[in-house]
Amino acid sequence: MSDSTLLDPVAATSHAQPAGISLAEWQARIELAACHRLMAAAGVNDLTYNHLSARVPGEPEHYLVKNERHFFDEVTASSLLKYHVDGTKLSNDPGNGSKGSHIIHGGVLKGRPDVMAVFHTHTPANIGVSVQRFGLLPISQHAFRVHSRTACHPFSGFEFSPEHTVRLLESLGDKAFLLMRNHGVLITGKTIPEAYVEHHNFELACKAQIAALSAGSVDDLVLPSEDVQAYTNEQVARHLTRITADGKDWGALLRQAERQFPSYRT
Repeated sequence: MSDSTLLDPVAATSHAQPAGISLAEWQARIELAACHRLMAAAGVNDLTYNHLSARVPGEPEHYLVKNERHFFDEVTASSLLKYHVDGTKLSNDPGNGSKGSHIIHGGVLKGRPDVMAVFHTHTPANIGVSVQRFGLLPISQHAFRVHSRTACHPFSGFEFSPEHTVRLLESLGDKAFLLMRNHGVLITGKTIPEAYVEHHNFELACKAQIAALSAGSVDDLVLPSEDVQAYTNEQVARHLTRITADGKDWGALLRQAERQFPSYRT
């Protein structure tokens, strides 16, 4: 976590840290619960079907994910379920994670040990861009932040079986983001804050693209020159790919969560 008051062990455990859960896991639970609430507040909602997951610190084969019956705005630190990356439930809590969450989230976390968080959403904007043949275009600053690190994944049905995990990992490769055709997006992060902020960047890039194309075709858009694109990609690689818990955005986001829905920490 980022804000110094929220990193304090006393503050982090002020809502009855459950027995048997390490402080590191509890802090991860608080961060992940905050992400769910913040996304709901930002309008990222698809009933119960989107999922945000995070690897448990110090337990590389275990991850946290929401109950399949919960909306984002219902998630709390203690309600998150704990699973092995093979899909075995480790929590004693009632309820389960969805089948799709195990195929996508457990599968990606298992296949990409460098990834700590996986966020998968469907929004009108990211679904809209996913069906455009040209994919995400480098037409905005937000798009440049993610464009060079984005891969595409062809639609092959609902992610209900293990072979879909294999295909997802093949498409993702060593990239950080995946535009899932006819479906939505998958965002990975080396930290939970990174996954949240990068999802925000990707979502704004998609919204801007949909808005720009509503007034015409791709031929009507102003694209930066190839030289400018190359220079901007270098800037992103040098300055904008490391988003930490100490960053100004994450601290501000946690303050928003504290103001609007403090129960996320329970």
